[in-house]
Amino acid sequence: MSKPGRNDLCYCGSGLKYKKCHMQEDQAVEKERSLNERAGNFIRRDLLKFARDERFAEEFAQTLAIYWDGYYDPSNAEQMSQPEALRFFDWFLFDHELPNGKRLIEIYAEERMEELSTAQQKIAADWVHVGAGSLYELTAYEGQLLQLRDYFTGEESEVYEAGGRGNVELGELIITRLVPVSDRIELSTTAAYLPAAEITDVKDKIEAAKAAYLAEHPDASHTDFMRKHSHLLVHHALLEAKNQGRPPVTRLDANRPDTKTQKIARGMARFKR
Repeated sequence: MSKPGRNDLCYCGSGLKYKKCHMQEDQAVEKERSLNERAGNFIRRDLLKFARDERFAEEFAQTLAIYWDGYYDPSNAEQMSQPEALRFFDWFLFDHELPNGKRLIEIYAEERMEELSTAQQKIAADWVHVGAGSLYELTAYEGQLLQLRDYFTGEESEVYEAGGRGNVELGELIITRLVPVSDRIELSTTAAYLPAAEITDVKDKIEAAKAAYLAEHPDASHTDFMRKHSHLLVHHALLEAKNQGRPPVTRLDANRPDTKTQKIARGMARFKR
């Protein structure tokens, strides 16, 4: 619904002009939403900066090859594209457990909370408790609103994505994480997707891994399992890309569009040991 002009009749049917009816209320909602959007974008940037702290350099070096199934390691990390780097750090921040038993998002909230604004604090606190990375089926869409269904649990969500569905067709799968930002759900960072031809046996793989995990950890939840194994979704996508004759990662693409190393990946060269 397009927003009425100041002197148009209000959309609520009151018979009053918009400026005398819902205009101020709508402006307050828009202001609040804009504030929260900026806060969410700030937290995304600040989390990336936090994850690249020297304290976590050794853990970064050890986990890079785990996430990328050996396609990237500290010796070639600077060759990651920006989307690849963002997806790795999303996993590193939210799913990976450090030797002390904590996740980086938890440490971030403990150390940085007092320095954040009220809106930023709310988002950081909410994000500590978000679910693990998962696989979502696109079931419907309208503009920037996507209807997603968790491929393993069946849980459905309406998700706001500024870029819309991109290249994803109905029935195809998105590898991502869902996070709350004020009154809506968004993708935590740049998502990857599985075309229909590359879905193949991903559900069987995850179910087999979950059965083995639950045999050792019978009290674990689905989220517990996915935090430990969400990188297997990436491994599946890499294998299927290779099977389809496509470069599984950007550094193997002779025609990669970003001939200059992305800034975020360049900065990781200092982690080499």
